[in-house]
Amino acid sequence: MEACFINPPIQDFYSTSIRRQPLGLLYIMASLAAAGFKTSFINGHSPRKRVINMPYEFQYLMKYREHPDPRLSFPFKNYCHFGMSFSEIEQRIRKTDADIFFIQSQFTPYHQESDRIMDLVKTIKPCARVVTGGCHATLYPEHCLSKAGADFVILGEGEESSVELLRCLDERGDLSQVPNLAYRNGSRVVSTQRRYADDIDRFPFPVRELLLERDFHVYRRKAAAMITSRGCPNRCGFCTVRVIWGADYRTRSAGSVVAEIIDCAERFGVTMINFEDDNLFASRDRATVLLEPLVTFRESSGFRLDLTAMNGVSLEGLDDDIVRLMNRAGFSELNISLMSHSPDLQRRHGRPFDSIQFARIAQAARKLGMNVRAYFILGLPGQTIEEVRETIAFLLDLGVRVFPSVYYDVLVPPDEWKMQRSSAFYTETVDMTRDDQVRLFNECRSSW
Repeated sequence: MEACFINPPIQDFYSTSIRRQPLGLLYIMASLAAAGFKTSFINGHSPRKRVINMPYEFQYLMKYREHPDPRLSFPFKNYCHFGMSFSEIEQRIRKTDADIFFIQSQFTPYHQESDRIMDLVKTIKPCARVVTGGCHATLYPEHCLSKAGADFVILGEGEESSVELLRCLDERGDLSQVPNLAYRNGSRVVSTQRRYADDIDRFPFPVRELLLERDFHVYRRKAAAMITSRGCPNRCGFCTVRVIWGADYRTRSAGSVVAEIIDCAERFGVTMINFEDDNLFASRDRATVLLEPLVTFRESSGFRLDLTAMNGVSLEGLDDDIVRLMNRAGFSELNISLMSHSPDLQRRHGRPFDSIQFARIAQAARKLGMNVRAYFILGLPGQTIEEVRETIAFLLDLGVRVFPSVYYDVLVPPDEWKMQRSSAFYTETVDMTRDDQVRLFNECRSSW
């Protein structure tokens, strides 16, 4: 059995280049290859970009795109298709001999792009099986099975369940024994038992050899995305990370991480590693266990790799000593999120640190010459305009660059899925209109 994996293109007002390395798919392909299955890869999210018409769902943004007042001007220029065209993906599907297709459906606002590729596969190869997975597919398996055309949904962690699914199909086995799987049995959707690997060190490294040279280029550097852990021990009210990784926080050994870094540097010539963990340093002990070998590696090897965590670093495990270790290990930039300066909102959403801790870490990083990028959430339910302005003022007083992340909520009805993205300013609240959000967003841009 041959499996073809497809990373769909995306349509949005902007794209982040590191997202062209779909770690989830690359990990699953590595596990299938280790189990003896043949795989191929279509990376539809390429650097190619073309401007397309803004969908009708976003017509409410037109007044901001044409607004004469710069304070209410939409911050993004064009709506674009990032990656291969659907006709090009169609041609690639026709050329493959695969009989099962794995199609990522990771981010709910991009579900239509994934759904369209599933439809293409079913049209071109009606006998082929379609598997989907990712955060959106795990949140909404019934949609994927009933509306999008998938035969199977991998729920959450996918390495072991994907291998077991293909073996089961090869041997005409019992699907109910495959973990982390959703499928249709007549008119009902069946979900099997969820299971997570205790030892994530045993998974083979992602098959980065299937990436093209262009997929490694990030901000004029050659970079590799990597994760050192799965999950997060915190319980922040706005986060869905536990949907994919479960309730436990599982970590890789420092030795495995260093070995993967060496592999990336030697085989692929990368000069930057971006850690994509949901919580890279969940405790001080975890930070020390990981950073000290990274410092030793940097100081004893010939490699001078830059380390980043563009996804952000949670601060509960950081102090001045840890920040110094980060800097010695190769971090020249610190991405951190306060969420809000409001103590009430911090308590309500279960944040594991407060503004005092945030300020202490930001100042420690700045003293070391690190570039500090500070994020907060704009438009949280219950958040007032005054609280946002207090947050912005607090961050600017720290001398850091301030970046608002506009609030969105993917746990909404399907007709709202497409708009639930930070670039769309969709979710208004009783305390904050869309005008307020755009105006406050633009106030932050002066710090960039």
